[in-house]
Amino acid sequence: MKILIKIKCDIDDFINIIFINNINVYDLKYNNNYITCYINNDDLSILNKYYKVEVIKNYNIKYVINSIKNNIVNYIIVILGIITFLFISNIILDINIESNNINLVKDISNTLDSYDIKRLSIKKSYEELKSIKDKMLEEYKSRLEWIEIESIGMTYKISLEERKDVKNSIKYNSCDVVSSTDGEISKIISSSGVIVTKLNKIVKEGDLLISGDIKINDIDSIRVCAQGKVYARKWYSVSVELPKTYKVKEYTKKYRYNLLYDNNKEYKILKSRLSNYDTDRYQIISILGRKLYLLREREYKYKEYSYEDSDFDNRVNKLVEEKLKLNLSDDEKIISKKVLKKDENDSRIIVELFVIIEKIISRQITYNN
Repeated sequence: MKILIKIKCDIDDFINIIFINNINVYDLKYNNNYITCYINNDDLSILNKYYKVEVIKNYNIKYVINSIKNNIVNYIIVILGIITFLFISNIILDINIESNNINLVKDISNTLDSYDIKRLSIKKSYEELKSIKDKMLEEYKSRLEWIEIESIGMTYKISLEERKDVKNSIKYNSCDVVSSTDGEISKIISSSGVIVTKLNKIVKEGDLLISGDIKINDIDSIRVCAQGKVYARKWYSVSVELPKTYKVKEYTKKYRYNLLYDNNKEYKILKSRLSNYDTDRYQIISILGRKLYLLREREYKYKEYSYEDSDFDNRVNKLVEEKLKLNLSDDEKIISKKVLKKDENDSRIIVELFVIIEKIISRQITYNN
């Protein structure tokens, strides 16, 4: 057991003493004729013969017990924190069912609830999840090919494959999903049909993406209506120009009231003393087509700002969309931008960019049976 000691002595004399008596010292420090170091508890009696030794810390059982007593609250907080963390990390905060079939998702969700797989529930063991999957496959054997329940962090990811109803599919017109433009496939979402393309594949306009032709065996096949969305990455080089500053319309605290008389022609009763203002109009009375309004005039001023990084980036994105006439939907986006060249003068910024955009390229073609 090591102890921390302090001795006032000459360093050369101290080294000579520990060498003669074969005393091991650790972390030796010397400052202003004082030596501090760690020694073994058994060597304390030897040094006491030569010096007046001050024990600073004695790491024996008594010291450990006293340390625990003095810090019991901190230890309890740490232990409770660990227990709380372990408990919280085993709570499920979200259930993600990957399917575009709204009715099936609703039924699966209700069934999972009955097995206590829901938000704010405790994670199940591997054996429990396997048993639940087997039971659900039996319950939904006419609707599911397979189902997988995967625990990812504090989320359950439910992956499934619907069983195709061949009889119902024959009733509808047959369809294919083809590419409406060139691009590199980035995401495929299919609810029916056979996916015949793959991720990261370069496709051209008109290429088949999801086929409505489903093979039953080596000889026979049926035609269904293929449905789904296919996303692709597209590359553009574009140049945009924007001012170095922009103006924002900001209302001051100044406002004035006025009256307006309308008799097929509007007349303000008082002359406004505000230079720039917006007007709120409230009708007071209307008689035989003649109207009297109360006006509330609110002063505004334009304040000039320089672009922050985030504002500049958002403005560039909008200009890119406008320049390329992209009309991006909510699930289409600019995924990457690289500035090739940036020129600035006193008032304008010109940016040349290489842009990668993810957009929907799928288009459905319907055939009459």
